[in-house]
Amino acid sequence: MPKKETQHIQEEIRKLGEKLGFISETEVRLHEKENYAPVYDAIWFLDLEKRHNLAGIGKLFRDAPELFRRIKRLPFVGFEIEGAATTSKNQLGNFANLYSGNFLYNFVVVNNSGASGENDTYRRGIKLKRYFSEHSGDNNVFMLDQCHLVRSIKKLSNFDHKTSKVQDSSNKRKSAGGETDASGQMREKILRILKGSGLSIHQDYEPWLSKVKYEMAKEACGDDGEWFRYFYTGQAFMKDPLDKKPTRAKKVAESIYVPKLDICAGFTAPTGFSAWLATLADEIGEEGVAHFPMLYALQRKLQCVCNLFVPLIGIEIETSLNKHLSGGIFNLAKNTYAGIVIANDPAVQKVVDFYKKELGIKSVTTYCVEE
Repeated sequence: MPKKETQHIQEEIRKLGEKLGFISETEVRLHEKENYAPVYDAIWFLDLEKRHNLAGIGKLFRDAPELFRRIKRLPFVGFEIEGAATTSKNQLGNFANLYSGNFLYNFVVVNNSGASGENDTYRRGIKLKRYFSEHSGDNNVFMLDQCHLVRSIKKLSNFDHKTSKVQDSSNKRKSAGGETDASGQMREKILRILKGSGLSIHQDYEPWLSKVKYEMAKEACGDDGEWFRYFYTGQAFMKDPLDKKPTRAKKVAESIYVPKLDICAGFTAPTGFSAWLATLADEIGEEGVAHFPMLYALQRKLQCVCNLFVPLIGIEIETSLNKHLSGGIFNLAKNTYAGIVIANDPAVQKVVDFYKKELGIKSVTTYCVEE
């Protein structure tokens, strides 16, 4: 049974989730088959089966039925709450639990004023968030104090409870170097399967995070020296290892690696949720926004996230077993909710299984296209 302070925050979160159009539940256990499984303080689910026609794409998950089941009732946001004083290791446990839940968005909420006179829970939480993200990936994780939550709820007046309507927007793509006839044919087969799902389809999809980090790096640089640009941002670099004269980055790809996925099918997040995130960005202020790339992008109104596109299903098309395949598996795992490697060789499954075991990748499966 959670503490009274935690229960109060839980109820605020539950009611907010319902207003934003989610299935909002508290004290939820997701990992039923495990010997140990965390009980999450609150979860907002999105019923994608009601919003999109997913029946036709189920065949792509024939080797991962549990992953497809999770997509249909999508655990959109997970919350862990500390209503009073807590230790740093407890806070790390909150982040670890959230990352284990495979949520699209992860929130840790503390009550700084109720921390037994410590009044340091939020500041330590920000440090721990940075530490955990640096070692485990960004994963849309946010650190809030109860006051941020309460003030953001008060400022929201008009809720749009429905997911924004997104047309099936399969875009034309320029021919990519090295693409074979076989991979082109597989691409067309997969696009036909995705068609009619109601999901927005993007080819050669570039995730937003690298682009936002580039903008954050540019702003952070200011007029500081070259060493800062080398070490902290990659805004300055040596084009030729034999050259001692630095080059300044003029575009994102010169500073930060930007993955490109063959196909990405997704949807626009509920507009009420987007509005709440924008309100949080204003409430947390500059210090907090500096730690949360998505809030930074919303506050700066960066085009790459203005519609809050959710990369639900990523697809990489592979016709051979090599390191290119290995890189594709990693990019799918880090940039989409569910990844599918499309291949014409069943042996691809062995490669995916290897990385599932060695790197703990849980969200990537395979689909073998019959000749």
